[in-house]
Amino acid sequence: MNLGLLTTYLVGGLMMLSIIGYNISTYNSTVETTSSVITQNKLDDIVSTLQYDFTRIAYNLDTNLNDVYISVTDSSISFRGDIYDDGIDDFDVLEWRLTSQEDTTSSNPNDYILKRTWNQTPSIPANAIEFDYSAIYFRLNYFKRDGTAPVDDEDIRQIEVEIFVESNEPYLTKKSGEESYYKTVWKRKMTANNLIYKEGS
Repeated sequence: MNLGLLTTYLVGGLMMLSIIGYNISTYNSTVETTSSVITQNKLDDIVSTLQYDFTRIAYNLDTNLNDVYISVTDSSISFRGDIYDDGIDDFDVLEWRLTSQEDTTSSNPNDYILKRTWNQTPSIPANAIEFDYSAIYFRLNYFKRDGTAPVDDEDIRQIEVEIFVESNEPYLTKKSGEESYYKTVWKRKMTANNLIYKEGS
């Protein structure tokens, strides 16, 4: 075979492989970027609602401060407060809880349902409205006003929330078959200002 022709084939083949590799790399990068944006929006939806809800702990609550928290665990919290200034009943009851139920709307096997339950008429449990979110991790830690661990629920003035969220779809599947999901994390300590205000009033 003509040496010049062989050299042309080799150079052309190498260029083709380089172009294919570049296209694959660009595709993977685009998929990962898209996954990161979607996952961040997924987390932002949870965080914006949760932050609002926590500002309503004990809000407009005309009752003993000992009755604010109904239940607190490391993966759930339920409390009383006027969530939407609706003027209905004496108070609303709101709960955030990470369930053990897999989120079937997601192809990610790590996704579980993070449930927000709101009832503006607690005397009628059937009126509760549920909102489902998706998360792989949801943890709550509780503190007194001075930052130390509370002895009783009624002493809780600060709540630290940690949430891990992953993309619904994998952005990369390795040769071994292992799928990679984009992960984003949010951690914040929030203060129940309404309780502190009521203490001082």
